Amino acid sequence: MTNVINAYDPLWYAQESLIQLEKVLGMASRVHRGYDKEPTQLGSTIKIRRPGTFVAQNVGTNDTQDLKPDLIDIVVDQWKGVRFALTDKDLAATGDAIINDHIRPAAVAIADAIDQDLCKLADDIPWYIDVGATAGIADLTAARKIMFDNKVPLTDAAKLHFMLDGDMEADLLGQPAFTQFNGGGADAVAAQQDAVIGRRFGFWLFANQNVQSHTKGTASTGTMALTADFTKGATIIGVDAGSVTGTLVKGDSFVIAGNTQRYVVTATSTAAGNIFSAVQIFPPLVQDYPNNAVVTVSLDDHSEAMAFHSNAFALAMAPLSDRAADLGARVATVSDPITNLSLRSSIWWEGGSSSINVRIDALWGVKTLDPNLAVRARN
Repeated sequence: MTNVINAYDPLWYAQESLIQLEKVLGMASRVHRGYDKEPTQLGSTIKIRRPGTFVAQNVGTNDTQDLKPDLIDIVVDQWKGVRFALTDKDLAATGDAIINDHIRPAAVAIADAIDQDLCKLADDIPWYIDVGATAGIADLTAARKIMFDNKVPLTDAAKLHFMLDGDMEADLLGQPAFTQFNGGGADAVAAQQDAVIGRRFGFWLFANQNVQSHTKGTASTGTMALTADFTKGATIIGVDAGSVTGTLVKGDSFVIAGNTQRYVVTATSTAAGNIFSAVQIFPPLVQDYPNNAVVTVSLDDHSEAMAFHSNAFALAMAPLSDRAADLGARVATVSDPITNLSLRSSIWWEGGSSSINVRIDALWGVKTLDPNLAVRARN
């Protein structure tokens, strides 16, 4: 006999939703994840752990290194969910039917929202390659070279990913190195059936329909200069040019003469009197720069496919409160310390429609941890 679910059990809904969410995560399954154990409200700042790093030292005195990982502050500013109603017919359905008809689509919607937020972090990345007219091996190796030069840990095979947009995926699927045995072995043959390319040239390749697009600022020139001396660690700079007008927008990237480190604009700045007086940037300046150092801005509209190491970005989730249970609703929150995912389910009776209402919701925040661990693939 098929088991019938308890339609009033919020814990069952939360657990099943969490299982489904883990199955359908896109970029979120490929970044650093953490969660807070205490119930948290929208807009709160929580701390999650960053993986520890070590430096080899000469053995001797004072060579002990702290094992405690750094803590990262992340604002959980996204609270989204899905609400649906169960009719009398639904209540008579088996557990599998409820999962397929309601819970899995709800989990997919939440996963999609999380994925979109993570994909938007591409605007934090100053490094880029320009994808060829037809994407190919050269694009993957070009991104890998930048990551190599930036000392990204390329031996972390499971943590190196390349997110493709539709154009790149279509181009790669049409090439022997990705879909034919003599180019990529048995996995390439399998890609002909499933259109899943898998691991190539050190990256786990995956296509994502949530890849974002960047629209460049309207600055009339990309060649400018610093307006003053700026010191290491600064996050706001001024730049000018003889007759510059227009805007610099979040995601426009640039380099300052004297260092190969690239930077990215983090908020729109509008020129006034031939000066962008307070340009917010990321990462902070890696060195002191003198007045009039040349600033070269890359102004380009593009799709933001991206190669990245998992530690470039973080997803943090926090459990939501179950206090609504005091008001008659049935509420359960489930957090998984292995996946660092957390969901809440709430169930209540809606008298006007004579139905049981269910809401699955989640609270999360995203953050770029190290912009030097990723490379945009401008297409």
